[in-house]
Amino acid sequence: MCGRFTLTVGPDDLIDEFQLELFPEDYQPSYNIAPTQQVLTAIHSKDGRRAGYMKWGLIPFWVKDPQKWKPIINARAETLEEKASFKHLLDRRRSILLADSFYEWKVIGGKKTPFRIQRKDGKPFAFAGLWDRKNHTGQNVVTCTIVTTEANSLVRDIHERMPVILENEKAIEAWMNIQEYPFSKAKEFLRPYPSEQMHKYPVSPFVNSPENNSVECIKPIIL
Repeated sequence: MCGRFTLTVGPDDLIDEFQLELFPEDYQPSYNIAPTQQVLTAIHSKDGRRAGYMKWGLIPFWVKDPQKWKPIINARAETLEEKASFKHLLDRRRSILLADSFYEWKVIGGKKTPFRIQRKDGKPFAFAGLWDRKNHTGQNVVTCTIVTTEANSLVRDIHERMPVILENEKAIEAWMNIQEYPFSKAKEFLRPYPSEQMHKYPVSPFVNSPENNSVECIKPIIL
């Protein structure tokens, strides 16, 4: 699964890396992104790729009372076509969430120790996502979820699942461009990111609280 991640790079790097035509002026890096927060996403439009914020935790448009619905932060790639919450989005509302690492927790000596997992080159990457819009009490609520897959060998030591990290520009374009790539073609890119291109290291329990959001979250510790 994916329950916490980071996005610490500057806007210019993100615009260049993901070929974004529109980028929010109020962008702020974050060392500890948690469910229900606003997360930086991007979608494909006729004017190119547009980045903006959505609330992390999917609420399908057909939910009558969002207050009684548990927002969905992760969606299993293997069952997307079977689930009512996702299947109507597969050819209509695919997105990417921008990140540069994610956290997972491993039990060591009876205690949960957080690990930061990122690309070896430190560059940002794109999670495969789905989004939906619901009108509630006169307001549009835009929410999203992260697609997950089986863990690669690097992550499997900590958790059996990991977020789908789109491996390259071809994968990103196929996932975002719903006009040219139906889900039947795009789904081939929902696979584990190559473990040899990633690394992980333990970090302080400081990251355990979503209220903590500073560089202290990503500083390595010695076990």
